[in-house]
Amino acid sequence: MEEPDIGLMDVGKAEFYVTDGGFTGLRYAGEDYPHIVLRRSLPIKEPMKYISVADHENKEIAIIKEVDQLQGEQKNIVINELDNRYYSPKVLEILSVKDKLGYVYIEMRVQNKSGKEYSKNCAVKDVNRNIRMLSDISLIIFDVDGNRYVVEDLARLDKHSIKRLDPYLF
Repeated sequence: MEEPDIGLMDVGKAEFYVTDGGFTGLRYAGEDYPHIVLRRSLPIKEPMKYISVADHENKEIAIIKEVDQLQGEQKNIVINELDNRYYSPKVLEILSVKDKLGYVYIEMRVQNKSGKEYSKNCAVKDVNRNIRMLSDISLIIFDVDGNRYVVEDLARLDKHSIKRLDPYLF
């Protein structure tokens, strides 16, 4: 059976680049797109597969089947853009949780991808939708600004952090 045509990119004909202004661009199929947007189709389960590539007006250009198909600097540019778009520090500790006026305010200690640890405050609205279990051991928190915070393993959190989070775990 033949695979359906979902607009997969021929990565051998693609050239990703970074503009002087810091935007990610693409030369593909005889066109130059000086500002593209990359989106993960399956951000949790398959974050490096089926990456939608769209122009600055949100018109889809193609889909990268797997980031690993790209080589060298091309791969680095795409991964860097995805990391910036899907910034999601790892939660190490929940310092406080306060429920006020329909928002839950969480103060936590987090670690970014380079290993730097720091305190972060965030506001979460509609905790039923924005604090979600990803598996039996991990969860994700979405704040009102669209940021994501990941608890990779609840068992690694201290007992005080678990106690603070417990009322919001569904």
